[in-house]
Amino acid sequence: CVCVCDVLLCFLSPAVFLYSTLGASVTVPCDGLREYHNSYISWVFKHRSETTVELSRGGMITDTDPDRAGRLRLGSNSSLHIDRLRTRDTGVYICHQYINGMHYTTGLTVTLFLLSISVSSRSPACLRAGDRLTLKCGLDCGGGAGSCSETPQGPTLSWRDESGVPLKDERDRYSIAELRGVHSQLSVTLRQSDHNKSWTCVLTERGEMKTSESYTTTLSDELFSTVGRLLLLSCVAPVSLGPGETLRWTYRQSRTSQAVVLYSLRSLTETPLKGTVPHSGRAVMSANSSLLIHNVQTGDAGLYCCQRDKDSGPKKTHRTFALNTLSVSSNLSEEAQKGSAVTLTCSLTCGFDCEENTELIWRDSIGNSLQGGTSERNKSTISSQLVLQPQSSERIRCSVEREGLERVSQDWTIKIEAGPGGKFPMVEVVSAAAAFCVLLLLVFIIFLVMKMKKTKKEGKKDRVPSDQAEERPESVYHSPEEIMSCAAPPHTDDVNYTSVMFKSKKRGPEREQTFLPNSDDVIYSAVTTTQ
Repeated sequence: CVCVCDVLLCFLSPAVFLYSTLGASVTVPCDGLREYHNSYISWVFKHRSETTVELSRGGMITDTDPDRAGRLRLGSNSSLHIDRLRTRDTGVYICHQYINGMHYTTGLTVTLFLLSISVSSRSPACLRAGDRLTLKCGLDCGGGAGSCSETPQGPTLSWRDESGVPLKDERDRYSIAELRGVHSQLSVTLRQSDHNKSWTCVLTERGEMKTSESYTTTLSDELFSTVGRLLLLSCVAPVSLGPGETLRWTYRQSRTSQAVVLYSLRSLTETPLKGTVPHSGRAVMSANSSLLIHNVQTGDAGLYCCQRDKDSGPKKTHRTFALNTLSVSSNLSEEAQKGSAVTLTCSLTCGFDCEENTELIWRDSIGNSLQGGTSERNKSTISSQLVLQPQSSERIRCSVEREGLERVSQDWTIKIEAGPGGKFPMVEVVSAAAAFCVLLLLVFIIFLVMKMKKTKKEGKKDRVPSDQAEERPESVYHSPEEIMSCAAPPHTDDVNYTSVMFKSKKRGPEREQTFLPNSDDVIYSAVTTTQ
């Protein structure tokens, strides 16, 4: 008689222990029975202290539990197949043979155990390099790893890395402890290289590996954002969802312990479903699994996880983000007066615990550090105040620095209002004066250029042949009647008769050039004057 007290059932038949993992499929054999005319097989099951239930009879599934019945199938040799295993499937399975409706004999008594891993750390959802992670591996009878009060003798557990190499105790890195029964514990000091690394617990019986379970460490990505920005969190690409799988974005606000579902996606052809969204519609899940957050607020700081769930089986976390938000505010809502006190407050809200080496630094517009700020900090927030008495408008920057490196920064511009009588601060007066001088200089240059062009043009106009003895004054306009009447025009020194043409062919000084009225030999043209 093999008695497993955990399931409170003893049968006078050969005992078999079957091992598997959550979400897997298993085949329960029905051996030791001969086939007779007018006989059939019946499967019964008992989970822990619950009542025995019939699963099948005569080749038909008879289980009244629709969830479990949908995961059962009958195979060859009267074997029973169970898909998508859950902890409630652990227990004892027995096949009975009936002939002519009467019980004839009993086949194997099979006890099914599931191997699982539980996680212990300060926050499994937000692992970072340097954290100490503890994994517990054991047989699961419905209460987690190591929850079986009675376990078979003989199976052993061991831990292996991704390459299949057994892990051993290593100072400051690994620590392995064997607990009561089939139960083992691995403690690891995480490194950055452990991101997306698998740790495998292997169950071996009589030197043969029966089953194994793995846990993948996902180290969180730390993000910094200023208030008001647009933020994109990527999950996994390409997205592929199998039957019964759901992709979810969850959010746990800073200083809280409960996560809420932002969005869930069950099929790539469906629209993501909104969950409890604390972002007032500012968070959107795209078809490629990314999460977009518009107009980031201080309250958005926290942990964001993108994970894949199955109807049965463990969850798989693809990405985890610890979002830290930075904001700067002032005690004044309007422009400040020259020399008045202005108080600036810079606040960093951490998505998880704030690192001890994280500091808030104030700097002026040229990058010089400003002294005198007062700081306060607790587990999840850091704040700093700076009091100034600016004489003119200036830009102040608050930056988050860690180990001398700036992670994020935000600027704040202090505006000084106009002084008494509408006078502006000295910087603005000097700027206005400089602009006026530049404008005046441009006007003067334009005037000089126009003057030079005019002078050059007039010089060409007044040029005379070299054989003329005297310079002619600028010409004036006179009517032909005045010229023909030989009347002396006023201001004769200012008169110049130009382009006077003679029809006569005589040339030289011997020709008498007199102005004769009604003379056909003289044509007066282009007579001009200037005042």
